[in-house]
Amino acid sequence: MEMVQKTRQARGFFTASDGVEISYTDVGEGVPFLWIHGWGGDAETQRPILELLSRFGFRCLCYDQRCCGRSAFTDNLGVPQSARDALELLEQLEIDDAVVLGYSMGAAVLFSYLEQFGTARISRLIVGDMSPKPINDEEWKLGIYQGWYTQTQFERDLYNMDHHYEAFSAFFAEQTMFPHTPDERRDFDESGEFALRARERARAAGKEELFHRLMAPPPEQNRRANRIYWESCDSRDYRPCLARIDVPTALFFASPGSLYRPETASWMAARIPNATIRIFDGCTHLASGEKPLEFVSAIVDFVEKT
Repeated sequence: MEMVQKTRQARGFFTASDGVEISYTDVGEGVPFLWIHGWGGDAETQRPILELLSRFGFRCLCYDQRCCGRSAFTDNLGVPQSARDALELLEQLEIDDAVVLGYSMGAAVLFSYLEQFGTARISRLIVGDMSPKPINDEEWKLGIYQGWYTQTQFERDLYNMDHHYEAFSAFFAEQTMFPHTPDERRDFDESGEFALRARERARAAGKEELFHRLMAPPPEQNRRANRIYWESCDSRDYRPCLARIDVPTALFFASPGSLYRPETASWMAARIPNATIRIFDGCTHLASGEKPLEFVSAIVDFVEKT
């Protein structure tokens, strides 16, 4: 695909079937591409990479999941509802052949979409650095924190999100933005000293602004929504839905990674027909921002070859 210099840009709302107004971004023209954003994100945070991708002949869409960005807070929140909103956006825009990328929690939304609707209105899909089962157990070590996150830590996180949000945020920020490996023990330190050490590490690495952004306490309403999304995302096991995938699939993972290990991609590829793996070397869970040109190139290459 040839690169173009100017792209059409629009912001709008669509009305979901339950009457809720959902905000979305619509950038460029060409191959319909839907980016489903991750936990704590929104359409605006994805705009730079969407604008870049749109210059290669893509119409790039991203909607604000409920209580994210400009979409309203509702009682009906969570990954399954976000999947229903994704389908309704494609229906209202009359798109029946979208390339859909779910990144991080956005991939959990994509898994839920597959569970509820199969590959309706999807021509290709991309899973971005996410496990189909985030919580690890005795037999499963391909979940979050590269195998260290158990039901006990999950329940403690939910408690901390209610009572000690900063402790939760400090650990999540440090684990997300710095490279980690599965052999590093995660002790889930919740002390103030951990936050100070993480801040110093971010400053030394030139990532202090990013650390502050990840640590910034959201308004109370968004904090409650973040907890709901965290519980909705991490409590589910979407491994069975992989067998429902009947379109070309790409698995984008980071190495050495931070939240997930790249071996998760190999496990998934063995269970998804017509799946390919793309590893972004020297990256963390934030690979799309760390190597945006390489990331966009991988999307273009996947679409052109399938």
